[in-house]
Amino acid sequence: MSEPTLDERFLELRRFVDREIAGARRRAVAELAAAVSRLREASNPAQFDAALSEARENFSGDPQALELIAVFAALAAPAASEPPAEASARRFAKVKIAEIQLYQGAAVKAGRAAHNLYGALKPQIDAARESFAQRFLSNGSRTADYLHSEFVRALANDDATLLGPEYPGPLA
Repeated sequence: MSEPTLDERFLELRRFVDREIAGARRRAVAELAAAVSRLREASNPAQFDAALSEARENFSGDPQALELIAVFAALAAPAASEPPAEASARRFAKVKIAEIQLYQGAAVKAGRAAHNLYGALKPQIDAARESFAQRFLSNGSRTADYLHSEFVRALANDDATLLGPEYPGPLA
């Protein structure tokens, strides 16, 4: 039997690398799925916070995985015992921010880097503000501006200066 050619050896190496990459992807997806399951299974805020801290620690070196965890965390957070109108407003705000993070990831990243999230996401932020105001503030209720709080907490990583100089501020 003759020695394999360089092309044959390269092809064999390529197949090996492809299998390793596929395996690594499967493991990463499984780890993300497990982290999301722990978030969803949390029955109280303390368990949820512990699961979220663990997920953040496990994926600390992967900014894209952290973005995805943040989106799932916003959607899976257990409801606190609060009036239904407040819970609805809080949930609405979390979902809007999660949608922005999910569908406008590159713009979020660019806006944070430029310290101007509002400039990078003006149409999305303005649309979310208008929807929130119409749904929760137009009836004269005293609902807190959960949307602004979520902009600061989740979008700007608790640094309001990242929203930029033109950001109009809280609605209420």
